[in-house]
Amino acid sequence: MRFSFVDAALSGLDQRETITAPSLHDASLLTEYVARSGKLLQSMFDAKPAERYRSGK
Repeated sequence: MRFSFVDAALSGLDQRETITAPSLHDASLLTEYVARSGKLLQSMFDAKPAERYRSGK
């Protein structure tokens, strides 16, 4: 019996992975991506414009 992508995704869910990526061999890449994307989202909702958008006037 072959182990399929569906089997791999279900295994990831059994391991309580929030995101399953059956063909991603280096799980640390996904962990790093999730951490950085969370930080990016937090930074985007700072309630004040970024310094680079302020005019020099």
